[in-house]
Amino acid sequence: MFNRAIAEKTHGVSDEQSLREKLYGTRSDLTEVERQSIISCLEKFDAPRYCEVGVYFGGTFLSIMEWLVEHRKEWFAYGVDLFEDIRDHDNTDQTHDLYNKWNILNVAYSHELEKHFLNRGMKTFSLLKGDSSEKILEVQEPCDVYFLDGNHTYAQTMKDALASIKHCKDGSYIVFHNASTSIPPDDQYLKRDGGPYRVVEALSYRDDIDYVGLYDRCAVLQVKK
Repeated sequence: MFNRAIAEKTHGVSDEQSLREKLYGTRSDLTEVERQSIISCLEKFDAPRYCEVGVYFGGTFLSIMEWLVEHRKEWFAYGVDLFEDIRDHDNTDQTHDLYNKWNILNVAYSHELEKHFLNRGMKTFSLLKGDSSEKILEVQEPCDVYFLDGNHTYAQTMKDALASIKHCKDGSYIVFHNASTSIPPDDQYLKRDGGPYRVVEALSYRDDIDYVGLYDRCAVLQVKK
């Protein structure tokens, strides 16, 4: 999983630990349109609570926390991921967690990532390691915005979505990444089992869900309770 040749070429390091330190706080593949779709939801709350599933090396999570620091006095962010425990899970039901999409390294350690965020001045956050649909329900208080970017199988995305709906409050938003029909790599999830797109489609028919829109690969739903 560690590619020394690429590590030396792209980051000037030759060992896994040094590379890991280089990667923390990076590795977000969100477009600016997608990032703004999350922010536009957070803007509607004075003291937002944010929950992100699929933190990986923390690029998106850090970007959102930096926005919160700059624009809100009070906020809290929860990051949910299997982190290093992904190696102990059966990878037959994984879509991209064990697939080395960066061709260099794909396992982040939760305690090291937490230290990285603290060193960047972030204080009001918590990283939760474990099954996402279970950890969402362990968060102490309902969140205002849930960003689902973990395992993109239909089954797991639906579990994460239903957990978010159960946990959230009236007016909360759920943002699904990779929920388009044609922008890569979304087509592979759609062909496999429907992925996030089919989950959004199914939930949109519920009376307690409003479909807000699709922003590049991010589909936004609002929950009514």
